[in-house]
Amino acid sequence: MKPIVKAALAVAKKYPVFPTIKKMPCWSNSELGVGKGEGGYKIATQDPVRIQKLFSHLRAAEVAVPMGKSSGLMCIDVDVYKDPKLNDWVEENYIFFKDTLCHRTRSGGLHFIFKHPGDTIKFPATLRAGVDIKAVGTGYICFPPTEGYTVFHNQKPQDFPMDLLKEAMIAKGGTGSTKLGSAYNDATDEELMERIQDASDLYPALRSLSYRLPSRRMENGYRMTEAEMVTVLENLMDTSVAADPAHSRYNDWVDRREKIPHLVETSMEKERGGVVLTDEDIEMMTQGKAFIETQRMIASASRPIGPQLELTTEQIEKRITEMGTEDKRKQGSSNTDAPVKLDVKGLRKRTIKPLEWIIENMIPVQSTNSLAGQSNVGKTRFVASLVTGLAVGDTARMGLPQCNGPISTLWIANEEALLDISRRVKAVALQHDDKDSADIFVRGKDKGMLRLVGINEAGQPEQIEGAVASLVKWIREAGVKLLILDPYNTLSDGDENSAASTGLTTKAMLKVIEMTGCAVIHCHHTPKDRSKDVDWVRGDQTAWRGSSQIYSSLDCGYTLSNWMPKNAEARKAWKKAYLEEDLSKWVVLDVGKIREGEGFPPVVYQLVGQEMDEGEGRDIGVCRLATQAEAENALLHSNADKMEASMLGTDLIDKLGYGKHTSMTAIAKAMGDHTLLPNITKADGKQKMFRMFGETVACENGYVTMIDNTGTKEKKTWALILQEKEKVE
Repeated sequence: MKPIVKAALAVAKKYPVFPTIKKMPCWSNSELGVGKGEGGYKIATQDPVRIQKLFSHLRAAEVAVPMGKSSGLMCIDVDVYKDPKLNDWVEENYIFFKDTLCHRTRSGGLHFIFKHPGDTIKFPATLRAGVDIKAVGTGYICFPPTEGYTVFHNQKPQDFPMDLLKEAMIAKGGTGSTKLGSAYNDATDEELMERIQDASDLYPALRSLSYRLPSRRMENGYRMTEAEMVTVLENLMDTSVAADPAHSRYNDWVDRREKIPHLVETSMEKERGGVVLTDEDIEMMTQGKAFIETQRMIASASRPIGPQLELTTEQIEKRITEMGTEDKRKQGSSNTDAPVKLDVKGLRKRTIKPLEWIIENMIPVQSTNSLAGQSNVGKTRFVASLVTGLAVGDTARMGLPQCNGPISTLWIANEEALLDISRRVKAVALQHDDKDSADIFVRGKDKGMLRLVGINEAGQPEQIEGAVASLVKWIREAGVKLLILDPYNTLSDGDENSAASTGLTTKAMLKVIEMTGCAVIHCHHTPKDRSKDVDWVRGDQTAWRGSSQIYSSLDCGYTLSNWMPKNAEARKAWKKAYLEEDLSKWVVLDVGKIREGEGFPPVVYQLVGQEMDEGEGRDIGVCRLATQAEAENALLHSNADKMEASMLGTDLIDKLGYGKHTSMTAIAKAMGDHTLLPNITKADGKQKMFRMFGETVACENGYVTMIDNTGTKEKKTWALILQEKEKVE
């Protein structure tokens, strides 16, 4: 007896089984002699004779058990291998999982298996990103001893954790209702309309109503036309609180309203009998799956939903022949995805256009870029300075490379109101006394949050067509060259730790770039790691929180972080006085990734308040270009003290040279009649020197520190330490 048959018989003592290969049924409907919709998981059985025949198939490789009525089971499938953070989610909810049957999958995931609660409960496709629910036959799973599958918890399946399901549904914006009848099918028209109006449930309720309309008759006895049904549903959606752009579900509302004509078309087709729905179709629809998924299933009845069999040689050859025919039809056209031939000889004869830049060695044209930093580090202030500098054609005033002329920008500020952005831009203009500029276009949060990727009704991320189209339209109309998306985490409802989800966001940006020719820069957050210094992310690829796909998709990336001195002693003093002296106002911009070249050296800024015009309220924060020496001397008591100490320190190093100097008389003689040098041969003069250099002072040519050895075994009470920068760093 084949091992796979023995394995199947063992599992079949408790549950019906059927054979699969690579998680796909190995028996075709023609081999079984059954009609469409009667094969697949529906052949699962516990009959030993039948099992021996089914698992004798040459392709039989796995023992699969259907979820749902036939087995009385359902499964929570956790793909922990995709996201290490899912381990934390499992631990947080382990009270629900610890007593039930659990299998480890061949890919490193977990199958938590529970008793099926029956057909009165509706289940979403996912609980969260990376966590799927398999509750019907089409959601079958492989059982040990299938190769690669092992028993993790050898316990009896327990009741499904309904509390966990309700929490997940509420977190997705649903009602938390788990009953099929009360939620949709048995709900009255009025109940469904209320859910749309209060935005507690937009799409499923809308879909349920659309399925009812084709059978309804108006007062004159006639049925509504498709156009009339579309109008009815659109008018209903217009009464929803989510129709307000300021509402948190406004983008969902826009997306769902746009789908109304398709919903009506599907409902009419179903009513006319043009499409025969199978049991699986009905199960899919009642599970609350996404409209687009259901549509694909109905429209492509011949194509199975789910993992596909491997491509055959015959299929590929057939497609190559078809592609050859298409190429002949397109002959002479540049509309082809075929590779372009290059050779060294030909390239040597050509003059290849160099890379073009919006800001030289910083932001290339038609590129994706990012600015990463902690919350409240000053990213918004930096962006306000950047867009204003671009608008007036002067980015050199920010310590950046110079831009190529006045440049218009579009700033999508998902966390700032238009009025707040207006204040920031005006503050920068006042700071630099700007009189005129190119246009700066801003869309604030008061217009509603603009997202590029949303979560569909199946819990899967998908691009929002309307949002991408709006961006393309605005950019074309305004003629802007740079789009700022701020911040990144508001652009998608998907998981930023998922490469699949962040990939959709990247593709949306690339589509905007392709269709407009503009460049894109988005602002992003750094990881929250309090165990490291505040500047640990400077110019490092780990500064970009979430999936590594975010960083890898960039042409150029920059970090804005809190500045700290490199000198060990100065760093210690800095950390001690960080909060008391408000040292977070010193920040530094670093190059983290550059498409070509070496970028530019770190740029230090001081976050300061700009006085506004009369009647405009308090000062508004701006970025002031500073120097490293200014930041290093920030712990000195006053600006005057800082300047005086820095100037004197520079002269001390020039006159005395590096090293340890203990003779105050010798120092005074070498310095001569220096206007800033106190009478250091006297006690009060030494004390003044100590007040100036008791904390290390950075100068143009090094560092100066004065040490008081009082109470030590040192012969000399005072010592002046002059150090080279490179040796300290």
